[in-house]
Amino acid sequence: MKTNNTKPKTQVKATIEESKLTRMPLIAGAAFAIITWALLNIFEHEFLYRVQELSLWLPTKVYFDERMMVPGGLMTYIACFLTQFFYYPMLGSLIYVALLIATQLLTQKVFAIPNSWTLLALIPSALILCCSMEVGYWIFQIKTQGYFYSMLVGFLFTLLAIRLYQVTKGWGRYVTVALIAAAGYPLFGFYALLALLTIIAFELASKERNIGLVLLCLAAGIATPILYYNVYEQTRFVRMFVAGMPAFQFIKRDLGTWVPYILLYLFPLVIPFIRFQCAKGHIQTKTRFITTQAIAIAVMVFVVQLFWFRDPNFRAEIKMNHAMERLEWRKVLDIAKSQEQTPTRLMVLNRNLALLKLGKAGDEMFHYLDGGEAPASPFEIRLMQVGGKMLYYHYARMNFCYRWCLEDAVEYGWKVDYIKYMVKTSIISGEYPLAMKYINTLKKTLFYKGWAEKYEKMIQSPELIAKDREFASILPLYQFENQLDGDNTLVEIYLLNYFAHTYNELNTPMFDEASLMCALTLKDIPTFWNCFFRYANSHKTSRMPTHYQEAALLYGNLEKNVDISKMPFDKSVKMRFQDFMRFSQKHAVKNVERDPEAKKLFYDRFGDTFWYFYFFIRDVKSY
Repeated sequence: MKTNNTKPKTQVKATIEESKLTRMPLIAGAAFAIITWALLNIFEHEFLYRVQELSLWLPTKVYFDERMMVPGGLMTYIACFLTQFFYYPMLGSLIYVALLIATQLLTQKVFAIPNSWTLLALIPSALILCCSMEVGYWIFQIKTQGYFYSMLVGFLFTLLAIRLYQVTKGWGRYVTVALIAAAGYPLFGFYALLALLTIIAFELASKERNIGLVLLCLAAGIATPILYYNVYEQTRFVRMFVAGMPAFQFIKRDLGTWVPYILLYLFPLVIPFIRFQCAKGHIQTKTRFITTQAIAIAVMVFVVQLFWFRDPNFRAEIKMNHAMERLEWRKVLDIAKSQEQTPTRLMVLNRNLALLKLGKAGDEMFHYLDGGEAPASPFEIRLMQVGGKMLYYHYARMNFCYRWCLEDAVEYGWKVDYIKYMVKTSIISGEYPLAMKYINTLKKTLFYKGWAEKYEKMIQSPELIAKDREFASILPLYQFENQLDGDNTLVEIYLLNYFAHTYNELNTPMFDEASLMCALTLKDIPTFWNCFFRYANSHKTSRMPTHYQEAALLYGNLEKNVDISKMPFDKSVKMRFQDFMRFSQKHAVKNVERDPEAKKLFYDRFGDTFWYFYFFIRDVKSY
């Protein structure tokens, strides 16, 4: 009789040992770093450059002392120092990403996160990235100095402080807590308090709870800001406990902006209570490992893309600003042409300025999308802060440019962007000693010394001013008037009325063209005719551009106050006007806003004419 010794088959699951994942932190960190660095340089190259223009770092005692006048001063000082490297966006983003990876590795070390849970250690880095990239338009008005780096530098200090607590033993931990509170708070503000709260979390999560240490952390966290309140006279009492945090308000409008910060601050308080199942040497299934990694990656990508500010108009404005700084007016027009959604008023103003500089306004002013899309921001945004200074400068309103640079410097802090305009406006206004004051400041910076020396040579040899390409395009619009008026922060309305209603013997052909452009935008018929005839007198040898002919034909037929019968209109313009009139009679539109299909019908056929602008672009609001 035969016996069956065959054992029943069992299903063996594929497993993976924790000890085999030693390279997992480096692999995950490298992948995160490469992707982040690529995204920053592909999509945010101009934004990063703008970030450093809206910051300032100086290697002077005065600058250092100013930073140290508020809690978290050293954090701000370091953040502003690092921000300036975005002058070269590829280099600056490399430094930024390197610090994010340092944060990841330190997070994994401090919280003893197993290799199989490495992606958990990337959460703070991902949230810090969200904090940096979520602000959008608010980058122009936020009062937090060194904002882009502040939370990164602060959180790194928190991790280092916790690590110091971990490596000390016995009474040394009491000394460490006292040091974090007494020395860490004035240097890193809230992030020292966050370190104290995290130490409390570690102690409460530990089996050997040190209640004395917990009580010391609580007492230090409460008493330190109160005691330092008498030292920092420029900080309100309610801000002492949140010093170093972003200057957002705790109101409904701003709550969404706080989300990544709240998650970042909760992370070190929650992780000490988590008991990871994958201790060293533990074996888990490959299926479970792959599943958890995929879910973690998906969640992280979702959160980052959710808070990453990606408004096309905002990016277009930033690109236009950079192109205008380099006097690349054709690139400004290319950016305007590439936009597929309704532009903001700043984009329209930048585009019209580029057309004026290139002498193409009369023939191409209405060949682009027009309108007034509001900035995509939960905060109240003023065109003045976003692009008004550059517009005033290029339209030769030097006093307004200088005034707003000075006022915003007082309100938001000194920035490279402001100082550069103050140098140039002072030179054009003939205030050379004042210009030298700002030039000497920029000569102390890391990357603007060469820029400052260029303008210093102009002061030493004033004949170079008129020969400079940039100044040569501005001086024809410059008319100094010793008078005090205001714009109420409404840049566009002020410029329109200034050019449309200013006339004297100093007017140049370029000034007359700017006046006529503004008159077209205002849609004011008497003002148009005044500017039209001034333009005709100063451009006698030139052909009358198409859009100016279109306006004259329309206004001449709407109101019979001016005889247009003898005006030399182009045959093609007259024929197209007749076509427009016939088309209008056939497709009458009573309410533009309630009949978008009719509006599109006219746009497809006459969208590149002044006639379409006059009848269909309505209720445009500047900001």
